[in-house]
Amino acid sequence: MIAVLALATGLVAGVAWGIGSLALRQISRQSAGAVRSARGMEGATFGASDGVKLKGWWWPGEDRTRAVLLLHGLAASRIQMFPRARWLHQRGYSVLLFDFRGCGESGGKSTLGYSERLDVEAALDWLRTKKEIRGTALVGQSMGAAAAVMAVDRWEGVRGAVLEHLYDRLESTLRSRIRSRSGSLEPFLSPLFLWQVRPRLGFSPEDLAPLDRIGRVRCPVLLGFGGRDETLDATKSQALFRAVPGECTFWMLPQAGHQDLYRFEQAWYQAKVGEFLGRTLGPPVLKDGER
Repeated sequence: MIAVLALATGLVAGVAWGIGSLALRQISRQSAGAVRSARGMEGATFGASDGVKLKGWWWPGEDRTRAVLLLHGLAASRIQMFPRARWLHQRGYSVLLFDFRGCGESGGKSTLGYSERLDVEAALDWLRTKKEIRGTALVGQSMGAAAAVMAVDRWEGVRGAVLEHLYDRLESTLRSRIRSRSGSLEPFLSPLFLWQVRPRLGFSPEDLAPLDRIGRVRCPVLLGFGGRDETLDATKSQALFRAVPGECTFWMLPQAGHQDLYRFEQAWYQAKVGEFLGRTLGPPVLKDGER
């Protein structure tokens, strides 16, 4: 009997490892060629502190002293953020959007937001040193939001942060995702995936916990969530809201799930985020210096 149980356990673990491999391979390597022709857009290449080379686009606007840094989600690339970039650029802001490690045209491998904090730090440093940007706003989606918060100690010059679908802890969001797909089997399946994090990605699940870092934020925050997001329940999103020490706006789209909020309700998004950026980063500078 013991041998049978050991065999069954080994088979289940092997299947879980295989599924984990498949999931990691789905991290996007989408080509950026589809929108290379945008007028005024320049290629941007910079390196994270651990040597990973990152690629993106710098889109200088009428305002060359302030910029918005766009941070895409998991299994995506900078293309996910391009509609936001186009809108922000039309408003006069300069914009930097790039591929996180393991995504798009950047090097390295994805770590679900943990080492991506180094990518955020590198992008902020590039804006300060190469483009002499004096004020920055962050707009991050899901993994991008988590990576931004994990890099909070390096938010020099950040005047505001829009954090969409930010999760509290890697373990809780992973459990929620598994529960939404497997129901009552979640307590048995989640440990099989959680134990893979360290051997595959080099850190413990408890190390990726934006909830433990968000209390260090020293600028206004806009937290955006979908009311039908199965990966984060209301108690966890409220915990994130309460943990922000200063000004924080809680923004819920009741009918949205865990999806791109810009594409879900563009007019509402532009009104809400546009007002927040105008108040924190400053009003956009349009052509001929108009505001």
